[in-house]
Amino acid sequence: MLQKFALAFKTKTIEFFAEEEEDEDAAGGEGGILAGQRVLVLKPDPQNPSSPVGGDGGTGSASGEEAAVAAALATTSSFQAAYLHLQAAHTPFLPEAAAAADALAVSHLRRLSELKRLASGAAEDGSLTAHLEDQVGENQALLRSFDAVVNRLQAALDAKDAAAASLRWELAALADGNARLAGRLDRALAPQPGAGGGDALGAMLSASVFDSVLRDALRVAHRFTRALAELLRCAGWDLADAAAAAYPGIAYSKHGHCRYALLSRVCLSMFDGFDSYQFGGTSDASALEGIELAVRRNESLQQFIAHSDADPMELMSSSPDCEFSQFCDRKYKQLIHPGIESSLFGNPDCRALPVMATAGPLYELFITMASSIWTLHRLAWAYDPAVGIFQVSRGTEYSSVYMESIVRPKAFSASKEVGKTVRPKVGFTVVPGFRLGGTVIQCRVYLES
Repeated sequence: MLQKFALAFKTKTIEFFAEEEEDEDAAGGEGGILAGQRVLVLKPDPQNPSSPVGGDGGTGSASGEEAAVAAALATTSSFQAAYLHLQAAHTPFLPEAAAAADALAVSHLRRLSELKRLASGAAEDGSLTAHLEDQVGENQALLRSFDAVVNRLQAALDAKDAAAASLRWELAALADGNARLAGRLDRALAPQPGAGGGDALGAMLSASVFDSVLRDALRVAHRFTRALAELLRCAGWDLADAAAAAYPGIAYSKHGHCRYALLSRVCLSMFDGFDSYQFGGTSDASALEGIELAVRRNESLQQFIAHSDADPMELMSSSPDCEFSQFCDRKYKQLIHPGIESSLFGNPDCRALPVMATAGPLYELFITMASSIWTLHRLAWAYDPAVGIFQVSRGTEYSSVYMESIVRPKAFSASKEVGKTVRPKVGFTVVPGFRLGGTVIQCRVYLES
């Protein structure tokens, strides 16, 4: 401002040396200026008569307008910051912070309104007023957009609250149902007065329960066999040659039926040792020695329930020395021949497939299959007597009582002797059968063509 003042006004200095009488008159007239004092009078340059003087000219007006614009811009920035705080207070919603930010924003709007009123009276051309009106309109539009954002966030928050309330209600219902089932199970496993401990346990077990668990295990075995067959094809294996090596001389009714030989290999290997209490881990004589029937049945059923609720993959990683992990290790070595393993993992085309990873689908399918069969074995030893397992050898005549053909059999062909028929012969057992007391679950066989 000093620089503008120096440029706007050029001054001259005029010195007056008055006589003593004039000084006395001047002292009397000007309020007592001392005699002999030098007086400096500032006058504008006569060459610039139109230059403004003091604060009444255009420069003062321009400075006031600039100050008003600066104040309006500063207030606008403060308003924007206040509404940013208002938006932040809604995610998550903080009532006190939102109220404070709202009050601060309203105060800034009032300041803008006051600046508008002052500018309307000071600016003759109305440019400042129009500028501030534009700023206010822009801020109002911004406020409306903020309101829309707040409404949308509030709607999303209400929806999530409703979903959380619904999930809490479902969780409470499930917990209540689980508590009732746990109570029923505890009452069933508790020894009844005047009766053996196995009587209440036997009331829970039936052939339909075992058959349902068996079907679940066989579905997983089918999925694992299909995945293994695809990998063998990828590795260059001929499934027909592999089937001929496993069961030589079998005449298949269709070319694709050779896959049943692979399914038979998988099932018979996984069910091998099913009739032992430790599933082939230790000798039955030492395992069952000194164990009462009721204790063994209760223990088997409790292991069945516990393993049904467990995650087999997590169990393998967290407890590598448990009975189930040892069972999986034995069955993997029994099922996957070293030649098969080397051809699968050594083939560069198959190594790129995701199923060949340690935690890939093939590995997970194997663990899932082993878990389902282990669960079935625990259930089998909860019966009295324990569930037995059987299979039929090649060349045995087909019997619909103990066997079920895995493919639809052809009509029995008549023999040369009158009144006699030739029953088809069993080629190999695909899925073993089971005996539950007086009930027989048929084994599934492939018949000679």
